[in-house]
Amino acid sequence: MKRSFSRVAILNRGEAALRFIHAALELNREGERLHTIALYTEPDRHALFVREADEAWDLGPAMVAGADGRLDITAGGEITKLRFNQLVRTRALYARAGYVTLVPDIAPSFKVGASGVVDRYRASQAFAQDVGAMVKYLRGIVPKLVVAIGTSRGSLSVANAVAKLKGDQRPDAAVLTSAFLEVGSNVPGLTVFKLANGNAKLLDVPTMLVWHVADTCPHTSAATVAPFRAWYQGSGRKLAEKSFSGGLPAESEPCEARAPHGFYGLDSDVAGAITGWIGGI
Repeated sequence: MKRSFSRVAILNRGEAALRFIHAALELNREGERLHTIALYTEPDRHALFVREADEAWDLGPAMVAGADGRLDITAGGEITKLRFNQLVRTRALYARAGYVTLVPDIAPSFKVGASGVVDRYRASQAFAQDVGAMVKYLRGIVPKLVVAIGTSRGSLSVANAVAKLKGDQRPDAAVLTSAFLEVGSNVPGLTVFKLANGNAKLLDVPTMLVWHVADTCPHTSAATVAPFRAWYQGSGRKLAEKSFSGGLPAESEPCEARAPHGFYGLDSDVAGAITGWIGGI
């Protein structure tokens, strides 16, 4: 009987996965061709079954930049704006760790002129749907969890998507770094709290907070973490948390990328902490 497939994703781990891979090798020696793909999490990154499969796929993060989110990516794939944003400049670290990553530009409909953006676009249903399309795209590449990571104002994009989306467009987990965490309906501007309409249950996916203890940006200072934690965990869910200190001396304003707000000088540590948490979900 002729097989109608030639690629198989292996959901097992350890010995069971190895037995399947070895069986596929036997078929290949007999003239068949069965391509094996090991799906793994961080603790199994160096496991024998991962090394012996034809391919190995890890979890796939979608990474949303801060500031105004406008990257102006060229047709050749070059990012021309926000190149020093923490997630933009560290995307290679995630790829090197074995993760499929997607760092998106915003849609032309959210851009104004040569450098502006539509006000409060991050809170819109249309932008949530754009993020959802990215999540669905990643699911077609990596058939495992898709994690949305947002830094600074990008945390608003992630919260908006988690709160508004359902089904295969909704991220499976969220990482909020240097996030807009102020709690209360009277706080000026957009916050994660407001995008969830004050209902933490709308953010009911595994969530990690990452912040710098010396972040002096008024929207994202370390002082906002404890009230946010109390509000979020009041829904019955726990937060994963990681704080950082140190790094390089600031070379930008407090709310910009080359300062504690952007974990300046700590890129490998931050990416390592995030990928370590993702691998344990």
